Amino acid sequence: MKVGDLVRFAKWGEFNHLGDWAKVEKPHIGILIEHDKLMGFARILSEEEIFKVRAQLVEKAGKRDIESR
Repeated sequence: MKVGDLVRFAKWGEFNHLGDWAKVEKPHIGILIEHDKLMGFARILSEEEIFKVRAQLVEKAGKRDIESR
């Protein structure tokens, strides 16, 4: 992921995190502002707000994500 990429993510507290972080449903879409690999977090602009979430809760969005929303 690079700054400016369209990403999908999960907000903290909206899911049950027992088990694998990668399998958490990521229903939100936004633009990646910052990705700190060392500290393991990402900042995302979505719905006119900036969210700071764990990097494990973010993944690059694809064409299907864009078309479905």
